[in-house]
Amino acid sequence: MPVEIRGRPPFFRLGPGTSSLDAAWELIDRGRLPVWGSLLMASQSAGRGRLGRAWQSPAGHVYGALRLPTAPPFNGPGASPALAYLLAEALADFGWNLAVKWPNDLIFEGRKVGGLLLEARREALVAGLGLNLLAPPAGDWQLARDPGAPPPGALPFPGEPEALWRPLVKSVLLGYNKKFAASGLEALIPLIETRLCWRGRQVRVERPAAEPPAPENGLAGRLAGLGPEGQLILEAREGRYQLWSGTLSLL
Repeated sequence: MPVEIRGRPPFFRLGPGTSSLDAAWELIDRGRLPVWGSLLMASQSAGRGRLGRAWQSPAGHVYGALRLPTAPPFNGPGASPALAYLLAEALADFGWNLAVKWPNDLIFEGRKVGGLLLEARREALVAGLGLNLLAPPAGDWQLARDPGAPPPGALPFPGEPEALWRPLVKSVLLGYNKKFAASGLEALIPLIETRLCWRGRQVRVERPAAEPPAPENGLAGRLAGLGPEGQLILEAREGRYQLWSGTLSLL
């Protein structure tokens, strides 16, 4: 049973469950989670990440969900990198300098410490966010990492997950109101690029959705930056590509 903590926007504290995203959609269906409302789950038995991957979810880490507005920059392909940028900026308030691995991973000191997954249904948009605290969860899931992907890591936060989550959501909202609400995504791409992981370096992209169409066996080239809609720009031997999705690894 979710416990609502008084405040605006609303916050819900939950015990163990399937996933923070499942809980968010249930609250939305009941009319209880407005835009910028959030929740935090103690642990997940069926957490999910990109490409259908399972998310290891023992207690002691951040498993949150945040309802987002369906307005720019969250109404197009730039939604994930825009939110990842806002999260990185918010976490800088704790003294941590994070990078954004396009489109949705958070990197601290060369290691992946978190990731986010956006889901849209019935004209609503929810972001699920996981952050490792103190040490990454153990498990054979690490064996499924893509070659060249950052190793797992954790943020050096010794407190309870809620003590990080609630100020984090507040800071993200303040950052959105300050940087995105009055400006289009295109004008803010240079800001997002300041936190873009591996910019200027040689990378490989698996399962690319690209324009022009990319080879089925993937692409390799120089990560040049972001396009006006948040798409990745890759300078390959075959030409210049715009990537709308794919999995990055460092060459």
